[in-house]
Amino acid sequence: MTILFVVTERADGLTPERRETYEVARRSIAALAGVEVETAQYDAVEAPSASRLVLSGSYDPWAAHPPRSLDRFYEVLRVYAGPVLGICAGMQMLVRARGGVVAAAAKPTRGYATVDVVDDSDLLAGLSPSFTAFQSHEDEITRLPEGFRILASSERCAVEAVAADDRPWWGTQFHPEAWNDDHPGGRFVIERFLELTS
Repeated sequence: MTILFVVTERADGLTPERRETYEVARRSIAALAGVEVETAQYDAVEAPSASRLVLSGSYDPWAAHPPRSLDRFYEVLRVYAGPVLGICAGMQMLVRARGGVVAAAAKPTRGYATVDVVDDSDLLAGLSPSFTAFQSHEDEITRLPEGFRILASSERCAVEAVAADDRPWWGTQFHPEAWNDDHPGGRFVIERFLELTS
């Protein structure tokens, strides 16, 4: 098993502090997977050879990303045949790559919040009906593309997790990589993704 952690931050937005945040996330995923996890910024990814992709979140709004770079990466995603877990902006990239719509949320969400499972048939199978997960987003999905289903929602966000029915794509609006001992739900989600795709 090989994993590529794709940083969905625009290249100009990768400050040292942000690089460190993504490195912490990469190490967390690598520890759970028990394998080395490579990192690449999305604009540098052309034809990934890794058996799995994990797409990170992004600090900057979509308007700050070069449209040409986004469109090129959406095409990379559409061609890639392996499993993908999209986190926050990474989930939004999966949805946008298939024609869904993302827009500004009514209110930014920060901190740990309750997420409610509405479909426990795959990524969230075995998780409690409600769990807490770290949230940090200003945009959210307002229209899912055909062939996607909602796995979880919350009081503040209607689409907290999704799955594609025609390929091994899953996404979470919350940040499972930010799990801790008091809020272990995120760890479960990452482990479940690894289990589903092993």
